[in-house]
Amino acid sequence: MKIPVGKHAYPGFVRIADFDNVAPYHRRQSNGFRCQSCVEFKSGGEQLGQTFVVNQQMPLQNCFHHQIYPTHPAEPVSFHRLMSTGFDGASFDALHHQFGIQEVVLVHGTFLGSDPFGIAETLGAIADGVPALSVPLRAAMNALLERTKPLTDGITGDIANYTQDFADHFQQLVGDDPQITRLAPTWSGQNHHFARADLAVRLLCRLQERQVSEDSQAMIWGHSHAGNGMAILSNLLANDRESVERFFTATAADHLPHWSNARQILAGSSSPHPIARGLTLVTFGTPVRYGWDTAGCRRLLHVLHHRNYSETNPARCQPMFPPQRLSDVLTARFGDWVQAFGIAGTDLDTYVTSTQNNRLKQILEADLIVPEHGLDTRFIRPEGIRNLCARWKTGTRCHADGRNLLVEYEPSGRKLLNAVPVEESLFGHGVYTTTDWLPAHLSLVMTEMTSQGLKP
Repeated sequence: MKIPVGKHAYPGFVRIADFDNVAPYHRRQSNGFRCQSCVEFKSGGEQLGQTFVVNQQMPLQNCFHHQIYPTHPAEPVSFHRLMSTGFDGASFDALHHQFGIQEVVLVHGTFLGSDPFGIAETLGAIADGVPALSVPLRAAMNALLERTKPLTDGITGDIANYTQDFADHFQQLVGDDPQITRLAPTWSGQNHHFARADLAVRLLCRLQERQVSEDSQAMIWGHSHAGNGMAILSNLLANDRESVERFFTATAADHLPHWSNARQILAGSSSPHPIARGLTLVTFGTPVRYGWDTAGCRRLLHVLHHRNYSETNPARCQPMFPPQRLSDVLTARFGDWVQAFGIAGTDLDTYVTSTQNNRLKQILEADLIVPEHGLDTRFIRPEGIRNLCARWKTGTRCHADGRNLLVEYEPSGRKLLNAVPVEESLFGHGVYTTTDWLPAHLSLVMTEMTSQGLKP
């Protein structure tokens, strides 16, 4: 039996080095650090029942490991009741003067991008395979890529979408600095591993181009699965050589200029990359998926629409299985339904990226533990849906790393054309990106940064 590693190598888990026939990660109890699974495993005839001393700080060297359901946040969860008014005269210019933020980049979530359903991507693939049709197909592809995002902006407005009006309002609040921009060119918005990995690579190239560093800092606001692209980015910026190389080899996307550029940026850098010391990440309604590497950013905050349903575990969300009542979903009775829904097992693959997604899954979900099943899930078929239902039962709301800010919204009075309050829009997932709630969100983020002493 080899010696266990006393290293908090993954949120909520103790890393066990090279035990034969022992699961590589053992769950940490929320009230201590005794490995509660060790006594269930044997190696070479010896029973393992030790208590391991681990680092209680947030984990470093995450190396693309996935979060485990349920999570055990490394930092205390905080609860907030927000109002949309009362911010007249607030000094938001401190975002630049106090915290040194030079730029804020706004990144939309899934299905709000330039090619959310992979139609343009498929046309491009057909054009590559049928040269005789290449010209008209590529013309159609380019037209879709150019027009889809503006069309989406016109339809959705600021519901689950960062509009130019939102960016302009943000700029008015903070003054001349920092500069508020939307990510452009934007990402596809597709709902799978490669799309989020591509977002991470785009962001890396963007940050490198802007020469982000400890002396010239940037902040990214990411809605929904944009936050999971940011999680991949944190692992890239931590720049563990071996895991980063596996990542780029799996995607085999070096034919894309921004991918080859990102690979060169990391290969020629120290670990972590200097960008990490100048990067603040703020997610809004991001589903719990990929693990975060806290060496890959300076600050990490998560804003989550949440309404308590459990007296014993107030940070737990209403489980998604068995299914909630439709009226509860529509009115966001328990907070953001989409954020709780979009965990591992809810991706929508595309024909063109299926190979890359399968390869990335071997990295991004390599250590995703198969859940235990009770009678309510044991006979569900197929296996993927069965495991998804078991994970939904955990009621996982919070991320393992970073500061989770659980927010309950007081009604602002704004209603959509269908008379739905904006706080209930898109099953509680649309409120984060509305201009009505921007001052409250910005105040919340800056207050949290101040309370933690997170200054330059």
